[in-house]
Amino acid sequence: MLNPFEKIKIPPRIEDFIESESGRLRSIGGKSIREREIRRLRDYRERIDAYLQFVRSFPRVNQLHPFYRTSLEIASGSLDRVRICLSVIARNAVLAQRILAKYEDMIRRSPEERANLLMRSGFGRASSILRRSRDCVDWISKVSSELSKGKAIDPELPTIIVAGPPNAGKSTLVSKISSAKPEIANYPFTTKEIHVGHINCGVKVQVIDTPGILDRPDQERNVIEKKAVNALRNLEGLIIFLFDISQAPVYGAKEQLNLLREVKSLGKPLLVAFNKADVANEDIRKEILSKVDDKVLEISSEKGVGLDQLKGEIYNWLKSISQDPSALLDCGDIYIDPGRGPNHR
Repeated sequence: MLNPFEKIKIPPRIEDFIESESGRLRSIGGKSIREREIRRLRDYRERIDAYLQFVRSFPRVNQLHPFYRTSLEIASGSLDRVRICLSVIARNAVLAQRILAKYEDMIRRSPEERANLLMRSGFGRASSILRRSRDCVDWISKVSSELSKGKAIDPELPTIIVAGPPNAGKSTLVSKISSAKPEIANYPFTTKEIHVGHINCGVKVQVIDTPGILDRPDQERNVIEKKAVNALRNLEGLIIFLFDISQAPVYGAKEQLNLLREVKSLGKPLLVAFNKADVANEDIRKEILSKVDDKVLEISSEKGVGLDQLKGEIYNWLKSISQDPSALLDCGDIYIDPGRGPNHR
């Protein structure tokens, strides 16, 4: 499944478009003055269709998967504004085309010496109408461009979502168990976008690296956090929640436990792991362990410690949801290398 925003046909800015069309006039001729001016208006009218193609190529908001609909809401700030702007752009494009068609007809029925004057009048009126869409075109083009760059996520594929507080090692883990190659650094908030990798366990499984989330109410979360929460809430699959039990985590035990409770409230399959176990702060480790009811894996994504056991848990989860468990393969043995398909480690 493609990112539904990838195929949006983003149109030119209104002023750039009008300037370009004005410059094209001299290159358009005809056998007579009347024919020339009609052809000029017709060319303008046909090229205005770029704005209608943009509206037609934009996904229907109500038909989007909840993940992508929420992604659009996060990027735009308002789905209502998206709907209104698309309507404004389409309405003004159609009205401008009708004006041009009307002036083409007027030129046909008027004395030839009035043809150039009518062409200029029609071009000016149509341009004035198009300018009414200027702010909407600029704004929604920016939103569309941002969304078109997002990684394609297929809500129908088995999905693993790696979540947790900032600097918990999520990106490192995703890079070790899948084909994804997110940016990795030893400081918090490195991940600002959703990253997607894949593994092949007999079936293709997508693995999603989410930005770190902070222990605070939804209304106080920033755009980066909202992207992570969107994936957790609107994609079905297995959530791997990483605790950071290193010597100096961004969050202490209490805040990390609060985040786990929020994630558990979603009611989705959950795998809990203590990351950075090789450099553990024993006080934090013991405090969290005493308050977690779930089975806990202790791993080090960076050193590769415990990853075989984690992959085994992923395999067990896949068996529990698979209609044909016999078709599954050991997730630890096979990964997907982008562009070259399945490869054995």
